[in-house]
Amino acid sequence: MAPLILRPTALAHGGAAVAREDGKVWLVNYALPGEVVEVEPRGRHGGVAVSAATRVIEASPHRVPAPCPYFGECGGCQLQHAAYSHQLALKRQVVEEAWSRAGLRLPSDAPVLGMDDPWRYRIRGEFEAIAGHGGWRFGFHRLRSHSVLAIDACPIHDLRIEQALPAFAKAADELGLKGLQNLLLTAEPNGRGLLWRLRHRGPEPKWPRDEFARRVAELIPDQVLLDDAMSLDFWDLTFRVSSDTFVQTNYEQMLVLYRTALDMLGAGPADRVLDLYAGIGTLSVAVVPSGDPRSAPRGVRAGRDRGADPAGSGPAGLRLLRAFDARARPDRAGAGRLPGQASRDRGHVPADVPHRVGGFAGKGVGGLAR
Repeated sequence: MAPLILRPTALAHGGAAVAREDGKVWLVNYALPGEVVEVEPRGRHGGVAVSAATRVIEASPHRVPAPCPYFGECGGCQLQHAAYSHQLALKRQVVEEAWSRAGLRLPSDAPVLGMDDPWRYRIRGEFEAIAGHGGWRFGFHRLRSHSVLAIDACPIHDLRIEQALPAFAKAADELGLKGLQNLLLTAEPNGRGLLWRLRHRGPEPKWPRDEFARRVAELIPDQVLLDDAMSLDFWDLTFRVSSDTFVQTNYEQMLVLYRTALDMLGAGPADRVLDLYAGIGTLSVAVVPSGDPRSAPRGVRAGRDRGADPAGSGPAGLRLLRAFDARARPDRAGAGRLPGQASRDRGHVPADVPHRVGGFAGKGVGGLAR
C-alpha cells in the first residue's frame, strides 16, 4: 500500500492540523500547517478521518524538537513540536476563525497573552496508576486511547510534582497497596505545600493512609505534604482549597486571565454582576471593587466543587452553594483598580496555555485557561 502523503493547511481546535486529499478532510496530529508529512490513519473522530504524522518530508521553519521524551505517545500535549511564538500565532488564528463563524470580527490588534517561560506551569496533575512487574508507576493516557503511558518526567508540571511521583510509587510498593486508580497532586503556588489524594478503584478500602503519608514524606523531605487543603493566593485574596476543588492548573496565566476578564468587565459600585460557572467563587469575590455589598455579584456554580472558602482576616467567608451572593470578601490591600490592570481600550485573546490546546479560548473570549 502506497504511503499517504498530506500537506496540512491550518490548525484545528484540538491541536491537529487540517489537510484535504481528493475531497476528504483529514486531522493530522503532530504536523504543522504548510508541512508535507507521511501519515498513518488512526480511525475517525466526529465523522472526520484522523491520522498521525510518522515522517516529516518538508518541515515547517517553525518546527522545533519537542523537549518531552514522551511527546508523540502521551496524549497530554499537542504542540510541543512548534516554537512557542508560532503556537501563539496558530492559536490566534483558531480564535479568529471561531469568531468569524459566529459572525464576529476579532480586533486586529488583539494580542495573545503568552508566557515568558512556557514550562513548569501546571500546579495540578492527575496521574493514572499502573501496576507492572516492576511495581507501581504513574502516567497519562495516550492520545485518544484508554491505554496509559507510564512517565518519569513531565516538563509542563511544577517540578515538585514531577519529583514526588517516584516517592508515591515507591511507598505504594513498600506497603503492598492494591487497586490504585490515580494520584492527584496540587502544588501550592506561593508555598511549600503539596496537596495529595490517592484514589482506589471502586469504594475506598481500609488502607494504611497515615503510614503511607509518613513514608512519602520521608522520601521527599524538602516538601510539605498536605492531605486536607492548601492555600491559593492571588492579589490580596486567599482561598483554602481541597483536592476536590477546581482550580486553574496554570497559576500564572490564571492571574493574567482574571486581570483581563475583570478589566474588560469594568464593573462599578452600582453594577450587578451574574457570575456563571463561578467555580469556587474566585472571580465573584475579586469583582467587588470596594467591598460594597450592594455591588456583590451573584455567582452560579456549575459542578461539584467542595471545601473552598476565602480565608484570612476579612469578613465571614463566602459560602458556596448552587447559587450564592458574594457578599463577603477578604481584606484587600487597596480599593478600586486591581493590581496590574490595563486600560479597557483594546480587545484581548485570553491567556495562552503552552503546548496544549484544550484551555485556550478557541470558542470565544470567555474561555478559561486550565
